[in-house]
Amino acid sequence: MLLLYRFLWIASALGVAAVMIMLSNPRAERPVVSNEWASVQQGRFSLQTPREFRARRDALTQMGMNKPNSPVQLQDAVRIERGARIGMKLALVSLRTDLQVGSDDAPAAATPDQNAARTLQRIHTSQLENLREAYADLKETQTRPTRVQGAPALRTEFTFTLAHWVPLFNTPAQGYLITVPVSPTEALHIIAYSPPHQFQQYQPVYERMVNTLKLNAGATTTASGGWE
Repeated sequence: MLLLYRFLWIASALGVAAVMIMLSNPRAERPVVSNEWASVQQGRFSLQTPREFRARRDALTQMGMNKPNSPVQLQDAVRIERGARIGMKLALVSLRTDLQVGSDDAPAAATPDQNAARTLQRIHTSQLENLREAYADLKETQTRPTRVQGAPALRTEFTFTLAHWVPLFNTPAQGYLITVPVSPTEALHIIAYSPPHQFQQYQPVYERMVNTLKLNAGATTTASGGWE
């Protein structure tokens, strides 16, 4: 019996060692997403997404758009998600013309580029305020200018908490908001997020999706969708 116990102990130890070796071997790591991508069209949006993600239209009502004092009005939105903690949200908004936006703060001799930059900043800041209401413990870590398909844009990176009805299961998340003007009257919000330890792995996936994004024609855009 003693020999049997000793044999079982040795076999168990060897099994644990084999599992540890397999887990530590880089060749055993699975890719974040497969090479299988498909075309998705939802409302105003057309883009390529990995097969692991699912796309659906979304009113984004929880994100505070279309408030009475909002400088924009929501036109269309879509979620592209891989579960509850990984995904991207796209929201197309149009500038409101029924509000006097920033006329008192604008310099008398402001150039068109300065006015455009100021409008972009206001739209971006307004959406950040919406995200603070939607996401628990949102903390901005960096804001910088960037470009999306050649167009100037603003990018803010942040961390937040994905709340669960059982607080014990609240989980941290990391993401960013990009706001880019796509026509003189429209702007696009890109919100992407994932668990912090996977954020760097998913960034190229999100960039590839954005680089394939096209806007379908709508009532307020040109025949090409308004993308500049």
